[in-house]
Amino acid sequence: MSTKEIAYKIIEQLSEEQLKGFIALFQGVYPTKDDDMAKRRAAFERLEKMCKYIPDLDEKKELAEYREEKYGK
Repeated sequence: MSTKEIAYKIIEQLSEEQLKGFIALFQGVYPTKDDDMAKRRAAFERLEKMCKYIPDLDEKKELAEYREEKYGK
């Protein structure tokens, strides 16, 4: 039995949800040929636009404020 035949038998046994997961997993490993760099760059630019500045967190101050709010002083 060839490797392709084994693969076909395995795929035939998968449920629809399992098959979707399989495709999603391997599409990242073996991207489709029509997936060009322009699409990748555009997607990356959209992600960059979503980035927001997050100020540094002062854990001690946050904890003190939480304690004050919850327990009072």
